[in-house]
Amino acid sequence: LSQGTILLRIGFIILSLTAFGLLMENRPKAGTLEFLRCLVFVVVYKLGYIRSQFSSLGYAYEVRY
Repeated sequence: LSQGTILLRIGFIILSLTAFGLLMENRPKAGTLEFLRCLVFVVVYKLGYIRSQFSSLGYAYEVRY
């Protein structure tokens, strides 16, 4: 993996953990951050940076997000 890919994945993990923490604490901005997290995932998935080894999981990603 390239250094940029690793940094993007680490950033997404940090964003996810922050969003989950804010949701658990029932903070007012939690919904906005969770929406942003899901939007980032969909954009990254549609650009082709995330691909599953199992073709059936691609459809599951589309339905989930």
